[in-house]
Amino acid sequence: MLKEDIKFIILALTPSLLFILPFTFYPIGYAVYVSTQKYDLKYPEEIRFIGFDNFIQVINSYYFVDSVLATAIFAAISVPLAVAISLGLALLLSQKFKGVGFLQWLVLIPWAIPLVVSSAVWKWIFDANYGIFNAILKAIGLIDSYVPWLNLRWPAMLILVLAFLWVQLPLSTLLFLAGIQSIPQELYEAALIDGARSWARFKSITFTWLKPFMLIVAVYMTLMALWTFDIVYVITAGGPGNFTAVISYYTFSEMFTFLNFGRASALSFMVVLVSIGLIIAYFRALRIGRLRLRA
Repeated sequence: MLKEDIKFIILALTPSLLFILPFTFYPIGYAVYVSTQKYDLKYPEEIRFIGFDNFIQVINSYYFVDSVLATAIFAAISVPLAVAISLGLALLLSQKFKGVGFLQWLVLIPWAIPLVVSSAVWKWIFDANYGIFNAILKAIGLIDSYVPWLNLRWPAMLILVLAFLWVQLPLSTLLFLAGIQSIPQELYEAALIDGARSWARFKSITFTWLKPFMLIVAVYMTLMALWTFDIVYVITAGGPGNFTAVISYYTFSEMFTFLNFGRASALSFMVVLVSIGLIIAYFRALRIGRLRLRA
């Protein structure tokens, strides 16, 4: 790229950056500042600098341990399922058959529904008193009375995973579909000439080509699992107990329930650091993968 082109790009981007950066870095900087303060709105007269005490208090809190465990369980279940299901959907939608256009449209529907609305629908489906899931199970004789699914630890967690996948699968499916459509058809034609079967073509061509996309989807889903809040707030409110109180819900509780802005800011900053670490690890893994492909 010529120096003149670089200068033009910088000049073209400067007005937008000058407008966007203050709205990006000021909230981050203010959150870092608040995280070092004793900023409890229940005791406004005691606001003062306390250094890293908020971070120490957060890490030593058993609520933090519960939230990290809940987030780890949620991510460990939802991320592999999201990668596998979205890859399968993308492979299906990449085929040429009657009705594929309708299926592509159908996959995008969850993306168009507001998150709070879809979360409320999932809560209604599994409601203990009038949920349709209980009604179906009772109608076919699998249960004698309605089951309070959202009051049971593992069913509640799995319902959150289901709601999370419903919301996130459209984008990850589109990413995989874009990757599949970018594969040169000459590779498949050469494999057919060599007599490669369907599984061999998928393993040696499709799967290999899609590895960077799998990494992108996995990192994206992990970040979404770290940041997810709406579905937890609407469906389980962190219950039963604290089993589904993921770290974003814990942050919300610290800020709006306990009014401790200092600890909430410390939690938010820790989540940002973890997210940055994941993104750096993604770029390193992607670069190593490209070097191996070139070799």
